[in-house]
Amino acid sequence: MTSSEEISIALSVEERSMALTVIGDSMNLSLAFMTLYLSVVSGYLFVAYLAGSKLTRLQVSFVTLLFVVFSLHFTLSSFGAFEGAHLMHAEAFPDSLGPSPFMNRGLAIFQLFGIVGCLKFMWNVLNNINE
Repeated sequence: MTSSEEISIALSVEERSMALTVIGDSMNLSLAFMTLYLSVVSGYLFVAYLAGSKLTRLQVSFVTLLFVVFSLHFTLSSFGAFEGAHLMHAEAFPDSLGPSPFMNRGLAIFQLFGIVGCLKFMWNVLNNINE
């Protein structure tokens, strides 16, 4: 094996190592965004439960706007980071299984339903609906 072949093999291994690092970082970023999503959802539910009926229409609108903007942001950011990890894995390691895009899409849909559920919860609190 000549030195140029050794360098080529070493670069290939180095590139794969870098790809694994980027994949891991993307997965960690996705999980961090999911954690932030859960924090925003929890905060909104606490506000709705504890103070929702006492808030003015302006206060409810402001809190709800912030909730929708940030929960959508964290949902889409989590989806994008996970999708990036999937695409990087598919490009760098085409012969092996990586992060499932179906799981990612399912989690994003679940998070979107969570946003709708939180809005419904606040609506029920504001209208004094007990089901």
